[in-house]
Amino acid sequence: MRFFKAVFVLAGMIIGAGMFAIPFSFAQTGFWLGAAELVVISGVMLVLHLLYGEIVLVTPHFHRMPGYARMHLGRRAALVSWASALFGTVGTLLAYLIIGSVFLETVVSRVALAGDGFLLASGLACFVALVTFFPLKKEAAINGVLTVFEIAFVAGLSFLLLPHASPLRLAGIHWSNLFVPYGVLLFALSGASVIPDLVTVLGRDRAKVRAAIVAGSLIPAVLYFFFAYAVVGVTGGATSTDAIAGLGQLVGGNVVLFASMAGFLAVLTSFIALSANFQAMLSLDLAVPRRAAWLTASAIPFLLYLAGFQNFIAIISIVGVMAFGVDGLLFLLMGRKIRQEHHGRGIIPAWMSYGIYTLIIAGVIAELVRIAQ
Repeated sequence: MRFFKAVFVLAGMIIGAGMFAIPFSFAQTGFWLGAAELVVISGVMLVLHLLYGEIVLVTPHFHRMPGYARMHLGRRAALVSWASALFGTVGTLLAYLIIGSVFLETVVSRVALAGDGFLLASGLACFVALVTFFPLKKEAAINGVLTVFEIAFVAGLSFLLLPHASPLRLAGIHWSNLFVPYGVLLFALSGASVIPDLVTVLGRDRAKVRAAIVAGSLIPAVLYFFFAYAVVGVTGGATSTDAIAGLGQLVGGNVVLFASMAGFLAVLTSFIALSANFQAMLSLDLAVPRRAAWLTASAIPFLLYLAGFQNFIAIISIVGVMAFGVDGLLFLLMGRKIRQEHHGRGIIPAWMSYGIYTLIIAGVIAELVRIAQ
């Protein structure tokens, strides 16, 4: 049972809002090219998760990412890690606010009158702020149950859509959009932040930790493939940015209503949990007073939303490439340092490190070029 708990700790962290952006990104680049990128990036993220697991295992005391960076790479690396964590957390909260309000608007428009997106986003931000003002209890158990529910929902929706999928809608490759899924997939497949918790659950049993990381990393990847195959196979080039809204005319309003409700609940729980963790990080690690931390965590994503940062795909792409890309580079640098300390015995081969370095840096450059255009 501890092994399965550890697997779902990691899988539950990975499966989230990024999943709903994958079908749109695959439709833009061509499904099979997007699927090939999913295979490559899933492999890269699995290697990075295993690398971080080994870093946790060989370090005597438990830390979070900035703590490991400080211990193995020094103070400057820790500052970079903190900057990455803050940027990634704020960007992810903003993404939750955007996609959560989209799902909520779909639900409201189908059970009542058309909802105003701004008012719904404001209400969602206020609700999460109100909930996180009070201490949360049994958060891990609730998220575990919802993770199982979310996996069952995605599998069930994919099963319902598959009979309507057409291979013709999956055809075509658009090389000019090669990097469109890159940041989305990095965002959707990242879950390294909970690996110290996974090791805590299993203890320092290297074989079990590795097996749990492999299972917890690959379950979301397989789920994403079938979800994207089903959605793109039904909607093709008309795939919506949230993957759900575009299904209405093809599979019926009831399916869209159910899917939107399930998506909203999944995003809401992650939104609440991440906001609470952000407040804890500010108050416990950066010595920000609790109420100031609550106000900061609650206000910044909403202020960014008000400032016009409302493109869901663009937000998660930037966060995926910049924040999770930086974390990946830090994992590789820590692995290299450990290899030097152990007289050449590396956690992963040097050639693999250089290959991942190249892939991450190329993705960062490509994303910056896309933003500048």
